[in-house]
Amino acid sequence: MNIKITLLLVLALFSVSTSPIIGRALENVGAISISFWRMFLASFILWIFSLVKPQGKIKISKNRNKIIYAGILLGFHFALFFEAIKITSISNATFLGTLAPFFTLILEIYFLKRKFSRVVLLGLIVTFFGSIIILVYDFDLSTSFTLGNIYAVLCSICLAIAFVIAEKVRENENTIVYTRTLYLSAALTLLLISFFANETLMINNHIDFLGLLFLGLVPTIIGHNSIYYAIKYVSPTIVAAFPLGEPIIATVLAYFIFNEFITFNIYIGGALTLVGLILISQYKK
Repeated sequence: MNIKITLLLVLALFSVSTSPIIGRALENVGAISISFWRMFLASFILWIFSLVKPQGKIKISKNRNKIIYAGILLGFHFALFFEAIKITSISNATFLGTLAPFFTLILEIYFLKRKFSRVVLLGLIVTFFGSIIILVYDFDLSTSFTLGNIYAVLCSICLAIAFVIAEKVRENENTIVYTRTLYLSAALTLLLISFFANETLMINNHIDFLGLLFLGLVPTIIGHNSIYYAIKYVSPTIVAAFPLGEPIIATVLAYFIFNEFITFNIYIGGALTLVGLILISQYKK
């Protein structure tokens, strides 16, 4: 993996790690509402940018449906994740919600017949155990959390399939052309979900709106667009693995912003996760 793609994925990691911090600050905004506005604002900004600086259209007509399907999956990914947070522990939802690289690995090995080097597979294993160590103190498998745990796993499966679709579509399509439609599809999906969940999408003050705008710009346009740019050049499994470092960055940010204590397991798990990500970065397509 060349240095440009590695740096881009590191940028994506730092960008998406701001998401839980802002999400926590938006105490008066519902989970589905946060997800909807994040996707809608990102899409709106990209469509406006496309008017100012034309990005072209979708080159292959059948890709349009693939992007819409990926957007629906992305919408359900967010809805399932935030619903999981409500009915299971945050640690359970965070850990189970970041299993996407292992589902993409299964899809790539068994359906796309791809092979990975031992170094990359070792990196995935090390990163996985690093994440376990970070979250193990609060992880709970009690039956009261079963449904929430299932939602979290399903949200990982949705993201894994969306990444595999993205790799195929991005072979021919511009990143902005892809993501502006992807995010719009996700926003419309979340709009429908909010209707059935009877959750309002109204924003009551400008501070909350600025927080949502930040989510649309930093973790989405900077973070996710970096991911979707990189996915043309590296495996979906590699792309999906980098967000496993999110708990480290989010914890450090929480320390400085909310004065949260950094426990010993975070130091050990964080070090292992970083080592794993370095090994994963040795991937060659």
